[in-house]
Formats: sequence, C-alpha cells, structure tokens
Amino acid sequence: MVFIAGHRGARNLWPENSLTGFRNLCEEGVDAVEFDVHQSADGGLVVIHDPLLDRTTLDSGPVGERSLRRLTATRLRDAGDECIPTLGEVLGVLSETTLELHIEIKTDALGNCYAGLEARLIDEIKRRGLERRAIITCFVPGVITTVRRLWPEAQVLASLDRRSAEMMGGIASALAQFAAIPGCIVAVEKSLLGLTLPLALQVLGSKRLGAWVTNEPEDIAYWLAQPVRQITTDRPDLAVSIRRKLETGPAHS
Repeated sequence: MVFIAGHRGARNLWPENSLTGFRNLCEEGVDAVEFDVHQSADGGLVVIHDPLLDRTTLDSGPVGERSLRRLTATRLRDAGDECIPTLGEVLGVLSETTLELHIEIKTDALGNCYAGLEARLIDEIKRRGLERRAIITCFVPGVITTVRRLWPEAQVLASLDRRSAEMMGGIASALAQFAAIPGCIVAVEKSLLGLTLPLALQVLGSKRLGAWVTNEPEDIAYWLAQPVRQITTDRPDLAVSIRRKLETGPAHS
C-alpha cells in the first residue's frame, strides 16, 4: 500500500499549517502528515512554511527575526482567530494519532540554516515519545547529516526537486548521495520523478522513494499505482478515495 501524506496539513482544504487543518486531517484516513518548522529569534520552534510572514499571515517580514511571543500572536490569513502554532501545539494535536509525522526543517529568509534548530527539534520529539513516528525532512543535505550526527537512529527524508538536484550535480548524483545515507527516504517532485523513475528505483528501491505534490485525480491515481513508498498531497480526501477504489477494484454488476 502506498502511504498518503497530507501536505502542510492539507492546504487545499484548510489553511496550511493550521491547527484546524491538522485536526481535520486526522479524520481523513491518511497515513502521514507533513509540516514545516522555522525558528524564532529567541529559539522557539513554530510551524509555518515560508521564511517570510507575508503570504500566509496578516503580518510581514522574516519569521526568524520575530520573537516567539510575537509569532504566536500573529494571525494566519483566512483562518479566523487562529495564529501561527508552535511545534508543541501541533505535536499536541497529532500525538494521540498513529500518523507518521514528516517534519520539514526550513531555512531562514536568506537561505541559511537556523543555528541549533535540529537539536531543539530532536529534543521535542524525544520529550514527547514520538521517536518511532517522526521522520525529519529537509532539502539541505547538510541538515540531514547533522540530524543523523545528533541522533544516529533518526528516521530521515530528503526532499528533491530540479533546483536542489542541480545544486548536487544532477539527479543521478543527488540520488546517489542520499542513497549513501542509510535508510534515508527521498521524496522527489513528481514531474522530475516521472522522468527518472527507473533510475530512482534502481538506486533507492521502492521503499525509500516518494512523490510530491500530487493533487489532480489523474496524478494521484498514477502515483498510487507506482512502486513508491508514499505520495504527498494537498488533497488527501481525493487520495484516500482513489486509493480505496484502486484497492477494491472495479465494481461488478
């Protein structure tokens, strides 16, 4: 069975990376939830995708230059009174479920890694006893390496698109570098993976390979039928429905 992960909760159904979105996603029958972590100026961890506040909140400016207190008082756009959630709040919602937690470490507004974020994230995961369910993800190879240095048993996932593959010397080189990290899953942008699926399967095998972001019914159905571990989608409702139909087969009259 191909796993289904809700992307930023389920951003095409509810405000992305919102507590409402995470709560609702838990009822959709998915296997995993993906969300993003930035670090405040005073070392707090918050769940938001962009390094700038402008697109998804009613404030503006770099996330990493704001205090945790200010960030948690910053309202999300189109989400009523909801504000940016802390990592602790999100894990509080998800801890009572059985979902895999795909936690993506982001970089700041200048593309720099946040100092100490990896250690703070690992501490929070361990404090809540979520070691078996947490998969730490990132586009930056050095972050994956740091996570494994701090926590050798960590489950890790590398995200890969054309830009990041180019920076690593091309898709073949990128796949080989991530394959050398024991157990590292690689989630590849769907159009890039569509061009390189045989190579990716040869290098990684199906249990270490994922596709993102699949949102249209035909894309979802296609990737659910491929030999991959997981798909990541903004429409988990569609994905779950399509997977159910694929598993049960066509109805007989």
